[in-house]
Amino acid sequence: MNILFAASEIFPYAKTGGLADVAHALPESLRDEGQKVYTVMPLYNQVDREKYEIIYNGLTFDYWLFGVRHQFDIFENKNNRDELFIYNPVLCDRWGLYNDDFGDFGDNALRFGLFSYAVLEVMIRLKLKIDVVHVNDWQTSLIPLLMKTRYKLKQKTVLTIHNLAYQGIFPKKVMDELEIDWKSCFKFDGLEYFDNVNFLKAGISFSDRITTVSKTYAQEIQTPAFGETLDETLRVNSYKLKGIVNGISTEVFSPSKDKFIDKNFSIDEYGGKLENKINLCKELGLKDDKRALFIFVGRFTSQKGVDLILDAISLFKTYEANFVILGSGEDIYNHSFGSLVGVYDNIHIKIGYDEAFSRKLYASADFLLMPSLFEPCGLNQMIAMEYGVLPLVSKTGGLKDTVTDFTDIKDIENSSLGLGITFDEYNLFWFNHALAKAFSLYGNKDKFERISKHNMGVDNSWIHSAKEYLNLYKS
Repeated sequence: MNILFAASEIFPYAKTGGLADVAHALPESLRDEGQKVYTVMPLYNQVDREKYEIIYNGLTFDYWLFGVRHQFDIFENKNNRDELFIYNPVLCDRWGLYNDDFGDFGDNALRFGLFSYAVLEVMIRLKLKIDVVHVNDWQTSLIPLLMKTRYKLKQKTVLTIHNLAYQGIFPKKVMDELEIDWKSCFKFDGLEYFDNVNFLKAGISFSDRITTVSKTYAQEIQTPAFGETLDETLRVNSYKLKGIVNGISTEVFSPSKDKFIDKNFSIDEYGGKLENKINLCKELGLKDDKRALFIFVGRFTSQKGVDLILDAISLFKTYEANFVILGSGEDIYNHSFGSLVGVYDNIHIKIGYDEAFSRKLYASADFLLMPSLFEPCGLNQMIAMEYGVLPLVSKTGGLKDTVTDFTDIKDIENSSLGLGITFDEYNLFWFNHALAKAFSLYGNKDKFERISKHNMGVDNSWIHSAKEYLNLYKS
């Protein structure tokens, strides 16, 4: 089977979140299953062409839209010609994928509209024999619409919704700018959205299959509470909606191979984990490395539960435990966490994205804090378990599907489930109740270590999920 996988970001070339990790790992897993997979993404300014050996593949073409000529140059990875990159100055010539310090780019509709056209032109001009086109999130959601209305293509389309909160909503004038047919597209079962256009809604309406990144989230988004005003549209299209839990790359996230950590370790050589913790506490000036170490790694948004963490800081400072917080996001949260840097001797805060430091945290930590308000899938809890960390999570979306409370399992060694600490109600009381359970468990060293080693043995790879996607493509 030949698959064209289009995404606005792919690791390691460009990354703002979990989409990039999935857009790297899923195609690789499908290739391991013997499938031909082409990936395509924009060649942003920030992509290091020299480092990744990205070269011009010889294809340049013009495309006219609304009386404007747009030029596209196509590049490829020298070592894997199936990895394709699209360069266009409007799309790529800026520092930032979707926004800068002043907010979202005002021409994002045009930028990713151009990308959607270019993806289809590349497929046609390179004469790629594609069976399925797999698109991801709003940035590529016009592709199914264009395939069915403008191009009249027969390939099947699959849309994956990684986070319903981001939809690509723009004024309806972009219908003309992108030459989208008003009659067939600007309607309820198209991309019309309260007299605007909604790119993600276009993908939902025109794709042949829809997936989202966990089974629980697939059910949640069909309700008003989680549906982000698209719940009715999703219920109408529920016959083609399926939840498939993401996996992680166990080659990239492997404590036995990770080059970012001080001491590699495994289930059989578990002592290396303690060495990492000792070294990290010394590096950060955290006192008493025998204390439980809690970490948070992620975006500073309300979705990720940072309001609970900020509310709990006044309690964290009194606990016989160490806390390390790594992340960045919305300005209000960056400022709030920034004001706490260096204030407490048991709480270390670093503002920003740092892949190497995050690996050190996973290799050293005892518990991962992930009290999300909602979580489509989440990768951090699976990465954490790979490094022997116990996730402390709210029971929502993919967290509910991948983390089981340790108190619900009697036979730890024979369970295939990832274990941690969960709480149902999103409030400070139950969050602190979960923390109390963590302290109690940490005090039982033997049981804690058994669960830590158990989590390292849980299969969170893409193997099972890739097979589910392959069956979906064939359906």
